[in-house]
Amino acid sequence: MWKVLTAVVVVVLAVWRPGVAVFGGAAVGAWAVYALVSGGLLVGALLCGVRVSLVVVGVGGEVRTWTRPGRRVVWRTVPLVVAVGLTSVKAPVRWRLWGAAVTAAVGVGAVVVAAWGAADWGAGGWGWAGSSGEPGWREFWLGFAVAGTAVVGNALWPRRVPGMTSIGWFLFALPRLAGRPLEEYEAMPLVTRVTDALAVGRLDEADAVSAELLERHPGLLVAAGARIATLTLRTRYAEALQLVTSMVGRRDLEPRDMAFVLAQMAGSTVNAVEAGLVPRDVGLPAAKRALEGAVQLGYPRYRCASALARVALLEGDHATALTLADQAGQTSEDGLDRADALATLARAQMAAGDNAAARATLVEAERLAGWLPRVVETGARLNID
Repeated sequence: MWKVLTAVVVVVLAVWRPGVAVFGGAAVGAWAVYALVSGGLLVGALLCGVRVSLVVVGVGGEVRTWTRPGRRVVWRTVPLVVAVGLTSVKAPVRWRLWGAAVTAAVGVGAVVVAAWGAADWGAGGWGWAGSSGEPGWREFWLGFAVAGTAVVGNALWPRRVPGMTSIGWFLFALPRLAGRPLEEYEAMPLVTRVTDALAVGRLDEADAVSAELLERHPGLLVAAGARIATLTLRTRYAEALQLVTSMVGRRDLEPRDMAFVLAQMAGSTVNAVEAGLVPRDVGLPAAKRALEGAVQLGYPRYRCASALARVALLEGDHATALTLADQAGQTSEDGLDRADALATLARAQMAAGDNAAARATLVEAERLAGWLPRVVETGARLNID
């Protein structure tokens, strides 16, 4: 996104040799249209019955968060941009997601067309009807229109990588999807039942639904992922590791899919090492290799922070574990992920000899998910110490 905006600014400066007005219009246009893309998705999700599971306002460290089952809202240090995450909860999944994307695309497209109209492209030297006639306004709208067009073009370019799917992919690729990739999407309402149950600690329900889901769709990654998540929170780490390991050798997976499988394998391996089921000298190098493989396939490095923090802690590198665990908590996408990261942070603080900080950290983890096995275990260790 920011590379695109930088390129827009360079083009505007090079081609039109503008003054402050065009430069300011480009900056405002890029920011406003990017915000409208997220706003359009929010409106589209509301209209089409798609759940908004994540809203991140700004960049930088977390200032405040609002977490509840099925949704997490994060307010960051510099509230300049908005990002949203969508979750499919109702059938038909494909057309609900497509409808949300259409809503967003139509909204931002209308704004950009209006900006070009304000700049009055090709009529009278970019005058702006209704303006005072001062050249600063038409230059401002010219910069706004150029930058907004670039942002819309970037949003509509179809691409799907780990951690990000563009509006364009939903618009142009999703309607043509077939076979297993489509089945992955259509199974999401049942997967959401599992994640919703896990979010509030209803493990028996999650166990039953995830077992049924995997039995009905043994070849789907989302079914295996839901089952692995349930087994993990049941502390059945060996079964979870066995299931994810069976997926690594599949040859029908795209690089994006394999990136998620390797990341899951790393997490399951670390769980097994922590539980004493796998020797450290075998499990930790394997987890590192899996994470590196996931990153090479496009998996966002920041999403590896949680597993890497636990690896560092098991290796006795407390300073690195503290840094990575804090990063994992800052970038978490739901309450369970944050609670787990906070449990790791508390353990790192304990290992560094700061039990007071560990107790303070554990308070939030217990508020988010006091039943989470790693949170319970960390609290037990802290009370013993």
